[in-house]
Amino acid sequence: LAQGSVAILIKPSGCKAATSGARAQQGASQDLMTAASEKARKVCYYELLGLDRKCEAAEIKTSYRKLALQMHPDKAHQHGLSVEEATRRFQQIQEAYSVLSDAQERAWYDAHREQILRGDDEPGEDPFKTRINLYKFFSTSCFDGFGDGPRGFFTVYAELFEAIDTEEAEWEDADEEHTVFPPFGGSGSEWADVAAFYRHWLDFCSRKAFGHADKWNPNEAQNRQVRRAMEQENKKARQAAKKEFNAEVRQLARFAQKRDPRVAAHQKQQMKTATEKK
Repeated sequence: LAQGSVAILIKPSGCKAATSGARAQQGASQDLMTAASEKARKVCYYELLGLDRKCEAAEIKTSYRKLALQMHPDKAHQHGLSVEEATRRFQQIQEAYSVLSDAQERAWYDAHREQILRGDDEPGEDPFKTRINLYKFFSTSCFDGFGDGPRGFFTVYAELFEAIDTEEAEWEDADEEHTVFPPFGGSGSEWADVAAFYRHWLDFCSRKAFGHADKWNPNEAQNRQVRRAMEQENKKARQAAKKEFNAEVRQLARFAQKRDPRVAAHQKQQMKTATEKK
């Protein structure tokens, strides 16, 4: 899989609560100005925008607008930055806003913030569930640009979903024919293929057994009744683990879909066609 570090700069001990709007904006700007070059370190999206994790949607929008004006690449010379560095910092602010302004993505981020911030630093996943560190792909910092190059958006996510598909195949019975999932494709893929990919992966359902989630060893049961009780608890634990993994993969598909240039182009074409028919 393509390598990439998740999210932003500065390694915090946790999200900082903003004590006031003005101080929050000043603090966030200062953090970006002094520590953005330390690419391997990360900071949560709330801290990037100088916000408390319990902030309202309106506060997110207000904070983003102020910081976007302050940190726009056109003002790079005012901060002694190159256009490239200023652009990178500006994109970080945009990514934070993109996630936190979307209710569904924000809820997911809040529930998995620690794993996402760890990124490449720690596995972040149960190796029995998957060998792939899924959380590092919940950030635009895992790819460089929307091209087909080795580190581009299409290559990174194509390899990711191919790896997930390969793991699924490994868990199937030897005599069971594996149905290959639709590939992610590239920048030039036909819309029918792109639509097929998202149609499948947004409704992903793993075929793994998730036996690692078992809480009991039925062979150690004292009698048949206890054995049945153990098996029932194990079944529930497996179902819960499967549900969690399915949700992670589906959310990854949604994350990619929201940022996929092919999806944006198709939506734009649909709007144009609809307007022409009026």
